[in-house]
Amino acid sequence: MSLDAAPITPRSNRAAAEAAENIDADAYADAEIESPALSLAGLQFFFADISRKTLLWHESGSQSFDSEIRDLREAPSAEALRLLAPEDRKTILRLVQGAIREGKAGPFDVGGGPDHRIPGIPLMAYRYEMPDGRLLAICFPSLGEEDGNPGNIVLGLAPILQHFVQSSNRIVLLVDNFGYVRFASDGFVKSFQIDDPRLILGRNVAHLQNRVGRTVVSLALAALTRRASATGRGKFLLSTNDSLELSYDAMYFRFGGSVGGVLFSAGSVGGDVDFAKVFDLCGSAMLVVNVKTRMIMAANAAAKKTYHLTSEAMEDRPITDTLLHPSSFAALLDAGKKGSDVPQSVVVNSLNGQSKKKRLKATLIDPDKTPKLILEART
Repeated sequence: MSLDAAPITPRSNRAAAEAAENIDADAYADAEIESPALSLAGLQFFFADISRKTLLWHESGSQSFDSEIRDLREAPSAEALRLLAPEDRKTILRLVQGAIREGKAGPFDVGGGPDHRIPGIPLMAYRYEMPDGRLLAICFPSLGEEDGNPGNIVLGLAPILQHFVQSSNRIVLLVDNFGYVRFASDGFVKSFQIDDPRLILGRNVAHLQNRVGRTVVSLALAALTRRASATGRGKFLLSTNDSLELSYDAMYFRFGGSVGGVLFSAGSVGGDVDFAKVFDLCGSAMLVVNVKTRMIMAANAAAKKTYHLTSEAMEDRPITDTLLHPSSFAALLDAGKKGSDVPQSVVVNSLNGQSKKKRLKATLIDPDKTPKLILEART
């Protein structure tokens, strides 16, 4: 069928547009949870039937969490749009009204969020008159007639990613085929200590080492250059000189000849439990020391406060040059190797210049790999 509408008189055009305004009825709160609802993920097209105030759309498996293919779906317009954000409902209403009035409307971005930090899915709409006189607005994703940049297809992934990670602390970053950051989840922003997401969105990842640290930049560029995915676990150096230990996937993808990118997804090595947070919540001062280098690998909040430790002191000098005399460290290491539960009484030289005797329980872990000595203060 042709997308070119039959001639419509100004009067009937105006009446149809007024009818289209009623598509935004105040019925979202009363919609049945089980009734079909339109999703932006995998959207192919939808029809807005003005006189019946219904939407008809095709739903592929990519639109549902269980990947079930439901084919054609139909629902009253208020119920069909209930899962979309208010600003997206308004945009779709404007799209339908524009198509009814002018014959064609769009492209309008849907799914970019209230602040429009990132582009959404560009939707077009055309008016079509049925033989019985009913008017339809046919809406579908499109780059627009005047948009020759195929890279915009990648931008449509951003609202889909938002939908999947909006209530998760998952660390997600989307970089397009040209190296530009198109999406960063809240988990990424928080974990990589970024003050404002606008400092990285829309910028080339190669220029963001001072924002996100060199590890994730190197990983993204390597995946783009080699056109290959990578997976693993390791430490990610941040711009603040701190580090995160993450289990990650850097997935390289490609649509056609030039459209693609890298989707970086990561989480805590320990899974859903944030053991670093648990470590910090412990009331006893705790240190983790690399036995071979004698460098402090980690210190919880209580240890930093008790010993006046700073990140610089931990990274620059071994514990035997700061908190402990070499003989004290040797005694603690010996107790750890023997698996002794008896705390050792040693002098600890806090970085504020005070020296006090402390009872430290020493526990040795990973002796066959990189041995670490856990020192826990006991009262």
